[in-house]
Amino acid sequence: MRTRLVAVGTLCLLFSTFPASAARLDLVPSVSIEQEYDSNVFNTDGNEKEDFILHVTPAITLSLKMPETTLSLRTSITSDNYFRYTEQNTMAAAIFLAIGASPISLTPRLSVSPSGYFVRSQDSYRRTQLVPTGDPLVPTTIVAEDQAQTTRDYGGSLRATYLVTPKVDFSLGGGFTTRQYLDNVSASDSDSKVATGDATLAYRFTPVLSSGFFYNTSLNNYKQGVDSRVHSMGVAGAYRYSPSVSLSARAGVARTEESSPSGIDSTTWDPIGSLTMEYVVEDSRSPAQAKREFRSKLNLTVDQVGGGGYGLTTRRHAATFSIGDRFAPEWWLDLWARYEYNVSLDAAQSEDIRSATGTAGLAYQPAVWATFRLSGTAFRQWSYGTIGTDLVRYSAFLGITFGKEYNLY
Repeated sequence: MRTRLVAVGTLCLLFSTFPASAARLDLVPSVSIEQEYDSNVFNTDGNEKEDFILHVTPAITLSLKMPETTLSLRTSITSDNYFRYTEQNTMAAAIFLAIGASPISLTPRLSVSPSGYFVRSQDSYRRTQLVPTGDPLVPTTIVAEDQAQTTRDYGGSLRATYLVTPKVDFSLGGGFTTRQYLDNVSASDSDSKVATGDATLAYRFTPVLSSGFFYNTSLNNYKQGVDSRVHSMGVAGAYRYSPSVSLSARAGVARTEESSPSGIDSTTWDPIGSLTMEYVVEDSRSPAQAKREFRSKLNLTVDQVGGGGYGLTTRRHAATFSIGDRFAPEWWLDLWARYEYNVSLDAAQSEDIRSATGTAGLAYQPAVWATFRLSGTAFRQWSYGTIGTDLVRYSAFLGITFGKEYNLY
């Protein structure tokens, strides 16, 4: 509750810094009703239990749209009703709150980008779906699942970008994430805290090409594990091949320092890198149709990451691919796939886990206030170390969302 009040207060403070005459405040209340089939309700290795679950999720989205930025707040709560395992029924299976903004211009040269989230969920499968990803200041959660446990995750970030000269940008930011296990804590589960810092200096050689240097650090603290500090640095670049195609990349080296409760310290050096390719096409030439849109994105990363549920920092290799296609005014299709391989830095290779996830969804919006959605997800996990288990989980959703936008001013 305190986290929610702080988030709401922060957003209200940001609202008050802009003149009302230049802003538009919209409120979107909604409710989603979904029927799910789940092949592995308790996330177990073998002897899986399947069930049908009815999810009801009321939500509220508040957005302040201004000429140069949009501030947003979204909160929701999900209730679960099981057909077979009724003892799992709950009115608060998942609680979600997120605030964010596109870059806010404080001066012609200085802009800031804030974000924050709070997630409380009953199992790691749903937690992975709800925790925001994509911000380098808020580390991506490791896609590794364990048995059904209630967790609390929250985090935030703030990045400032300063235009040093017409061709030189300097960016400085920091972020944090915290995960707490609230019940059924086993020896392999560990509360964790991660604090990150990132600095980037970029030079625009041409309107489509920029390059520079980056430095990133993270402090990973575990309640029951090996604490670590990661320093990484290298070169970064971005290139817009065409109005629809853009590329960005980072390459460098990471130095990881680990310290265990027994006093054993170790240091490792490893190469790191990332490559992101994005293709976006928007077509609004036909006035008789809503805007057509197609988006695809491929992201490849090799890095050192902390904050997982097993109390260890790992070397992560990951590939993520997504497609979003609004192929007709009322129809859109989305596909998402991710493969991840986490390798422990210790000699015992405690946490060597591979995971693969795929989701496909089809949505239809017959009216501005109603959207139908059909989707399916497949998850597979392989454990090659002493921590973690093999898992298989499939799910399918059929649901409808009712919502309407109201302009408050």
